This record gives sequence, C-alpha cells and structure tokens, in this order.
Amino acid sequence: MRKAFRLASAVAVALAVAMPAAADLIAPAQAIVAPQQPALVTGAKALSTQTLGSRATVTPSITLFGGFETKVQGNVYILVRGNSLGTLGVTQAYLDAPRVRLFTGAGQDIVTDSFGRPGFNACTSGSVFTDPVINYYTNVRGQPPHARDACVALNLVAGVYTFTVTPSIPGVTTDSGTSNPSSGEVLFEVTLNP
Repeated sequence: MRKAFRLASAVAVALAVAMPAAADLIAPAQAIVAPQQPALVTGAKALSTQTLGSRATVTPSITLFGGFETKVQGNVYILVRGNSLGTLGVTQAYLDAPRVRLFTGAGQDIVTDSFGRPGFNACTSGSVFTDPVINYYTNVRGQPPHARDACVALNLVAGVYTFTVTPSIPGVTTDSGTSNPSSGEVLFEVTLNP
C-alpha cells in the first residue's frame, strides 16, 4: 500500500507541476478537431466495445492493476504482450514472461497455471485456453503473440473483473520460467466476444 501511495503522490506532484493556471482550466470544449467525429448525440444507443488495452512498465516493485466489466456472459480473450512487443517492433524494453492474475469482483482468482498456482504466464499452443487467442491474434489481427507472452481464452459471466501483471517470480517454477529481464513494458489487451 505504501508504494501505491507514493506512486499516486508522484503522479499528483507531476500533474501539479505540469498543470496550467486555474484560469486556463475553466473553458468548455468549443470544437471537435478530429475529422468525422460528431458531438454527442442525445438518445443514442449504448456503445459497445470489442477490445480494451492498457500499456505500462512493470518491475518487481511496480505492479500493473486494472479492470473491466462485462454486461452479458461471453467469450473473453486476454493477451498480455511482453516479448511480442519486441518481435512486433514496438519496443525492445519489454517485460519477458509477464505473470497475470485475473480476479472476480469479489477478489477470487479465476485462472491457475499448470502447477496449480493462481495466474498464468505463457501463450503456447496446444491448449483450449490458449489456442483461440493465438489463432485470433495470428489470423484475424495479423499480430501473433509470442510463446512467452501471457494469454487465456475464457467464457465469463456478466460482472466486474480485475487483473494484475507482475514479472514472473525468480526461483519459482512457472509455465514460461522466470522473467529475464524482470522489468519492462507490457500491453494488457482484453477482447470481448471476438
């Protein structure tokens, strides 16, 4: 908890330094500068989302936290890119073998690895939990995952879900081994009803 507080304090300080004067902040939007982007439409239908993502740097002392909500039961693909950020040319400062834990809204772990521990840290073919994700990202998106990324395909009931991404723990046997390097960038992607 102390680290989270320090991070929040550091963000607040950084924002305070970068913030313009109060008079510059009080100004409603006057125009839309992106082409083909209309203003809000009253009475519009609900907007649905297929893919959400979050990119961050993860270290042994900095965990990526996040969450998403599903309104109906459906298939969900989760891919946490670490190594494939390198193979796709995004960055060479990626986290090798990211470790992901997925939780229900009540804080219960949903996925365990082949060693029976909460979480997962591989994206290898040959499993009903990974093959759909690998096939989707390879054949539909044209951006294949790396075997040392982390992925899982699940059918989730409607609800709130949270996740954490950390390095794989040194000295603990995991599906993909330990993270080397143990710090780097990841991209958490969740695809709803692919």
